[in-house]
Amino acid sequence: MRPTKDFFDAERKKVFTPGPFFTERVLARLGQPPRESGIWEVIPVSTRSVLALALVLILCFAVVQVIIPQIPQRGMIEAYLEADQNPAESFLYSEADVPSGQEFLEQLIAQEDQ
Repeated sequence: MRPTKDFFDAERKKVFTPGPFFTERVLARLGQPPRESGIWEVIPVSTRSVLALALVLILCFAVVQVIIPQIPQRGMIEAYLEADQNPAESFLYSEADVPSGQEFLEQLIAQEDQ
């Protein structure tokens, strides 16, 4: 039992006992000016290029979406000429007199319920 205890005591002294120049290193480190840390110093070097490429691609896709807008697949004329219209669409596209206010909303709701 004694050799095991001696071994653990020796290991404990190695771990918890600082070296001879510990205080000098700590004081020298405290005397240095603080380092400026930006976003690129926090990110590991291996992922910087991947992150930069991803940001550039996202920016390019956003610019393309702004410059070249999406063309709608179905406009009012195509919806009017389409053979399989639901009753609500046919009511909206017909040239009948449109009732005012609450009556119009009730008719639309009734068409969608069918």
